[in-house]
Amino acid sequence: MSYRLIALDLDGTILNNDKKVSENSKRVLQYLCNNTFKNENGERVEVVLASGRATYLIQPVEEALGIDCYFIGYNGSICISTKKQNRKTIFSNRLNKTLQSSIYEFADKNKYFLNVYGPEYVYGIDFPELRHKAVQYASMTGAKYQYIKESYKCGILENMPDFEPNKCLAIFEDNDFVDEQIELLRPVFSELSLVKSNCHSKEQGYQYYIEFLPKGINKGQSLVDFCKCQNIPLEQVVAFGDAENDIEMLSQVGLGICLQNGTEPTKKISKMVSEYTNDQDGVARELIKLFNLPLDLIQ
Repeated sequence: MSYRLIALDLDGTILNNDKKVSENSKRVLQYLCNNTFKNENGERVEVVLASGRATYLIQPVEEALGIDCYFIGYNGSICISTKKQNRKTIFSNRLNKTLQSSIYEFADKNKYFLNVYGPEYVYGIDFPELRHKAVQYASMTGAKYQYIKESYKCGILENMPDFEPNKCLAIFEDNDFVDEQIELLRPVFSELSLVKSNCHSKEQGYQYYIEFLPKGINKGQSLVDFCKCQNIPLEQVVAFGDAENDIEMLSQVGLGICLQNGTEPTKKISKMVSEYTNDQDGVARELIKLFNLPLDLIQ
């Protein structure tokens, strides 16, 4: 198959466990995105970075790669065009006031540390006993926080700017607890999509998340919608991921590849499991094989 689009998850996939883009990954992706490179059908190859992160937290990864990419952010809630195309919004889905109210009240009642994603900042209640979760999250993702002193009142967050977020996210430290909670929450939040995700670094260890998204939203559906807009057949898409929030994306495309460090549920649905991890340049090594690139790009 001659692939036209490469979809890349960030954390645990194109980023290593030091949260860096390796030199090997840079060389391979810059080679593929060079204006002179064409696939077997004579077509240019595009890259979309598909992440649970806010788009402004995806951009530093694009800059580290040194290529111009499309972004799918907030696990599918938003899609924006390349820098060359002036970063236009292709589509965006948001949580309305009613949905926000139900999420805020539930988080307050159960003492979840909740991220509410604004245009420039992540907003969160300043519970002293939970603030370490935000500190860890910021260290791993680069997020900038605005802490709100007051708690939730009447379903609103006081002293927070008036906007409709693309998603909210609750932070936890136990994987099994998240599995239990997400199943209990599905009937409670039937008008939302609930997505499990995680983040990991060598220094900070693991965090686990429950993400609250508009109904029907996930990376896979957004990649399908993006490909329709761009007239790219799904069979000409190769996607890389590692975690449960990548499952829909990996299962929708022509070739979904889970890296060796991926979770077992993600490996199970993937068409291919790489023998390499994110710390072993798994994405770069698989792309060299798929596109028959020069082997000396890996050094």
